[in-house]
Amino acid sequence: MISEIIYIEICCITIILLVSLYSDLKYRVIPNKVIKNLFIFCLFINFIEFLLVYDNIALIFILKISYFCLIFLVSLLLFSLKIIGGSDGKLMIIIFLIHPVKFLNLNFVISFFLLLSLIFCSVFFFNLLYNSFFNNSFPFEILFAINQNISTLIQIYFKIFCNFTILAKIYDYEDNKKTIVCSYIIYNIYRNRFQSLVQYRIPLVVIIMFSYYLVIILNIGI
Repeated sequence: MISEIIYIEICCITIILLVSLYSDLKYRVIPNKVIKNLFIFCLFINFIEFLLVYDNIALIFILKISYFCLIFLVSLLLFSLKIIGGSDGKLMIIIFLIHPVKFLNLNFVISFFLLLSLIFCSVFFFNLLYNSFFNNSFPFEILFAINQNISTLIQIYFKIFCNFTILAKIYDYEDNKKTIVCSYIIYNIYRNRFQSLVQYRIPLVVIIMFSYYLVIILNIGI
């Protein structure tokens, strides 16, 4: 019975991640309505798990609440550091609430967040390299030449978290997909395109999915 419940919970998490992935890729946001429905579904799965698997429901409930508080605090920290969005934090809380208690431990949680942070930092490190050493560095040079009062740290920040995107493409997206950082329109002579600086947003659900399943494979061996 326990093994069946575990696989059902993993399948439920997979469905939740796929729904969130679709929303994140299409709109770059996970609507609160979706989060609310997923949370209700999460409570239902937890109720089934408590009812069918465990005898000491109070102990398991305390364990779940403890990890809920831990994930909430870590998610809040990552949100404060602008590493994740609010919906991403709520999604991770839901995932760990559904995650089988049998395999829920501190090592699993730490491994997940370390891997998530490592991948996140790697993505933006490569974005920094791309904006510093390839043709996309040209519009940054023009922007910094126009605004000579921009400090070196701010310049690095722009190269890490922003990209120059073809102007025609910006208006093909909703506002939550592409946020224009400054009003300058720069002509990139290397790309023969007018470009504008936008915030570089990655679909974090992809990183969350990859980190979660990789940690599962390493810790559970399925």
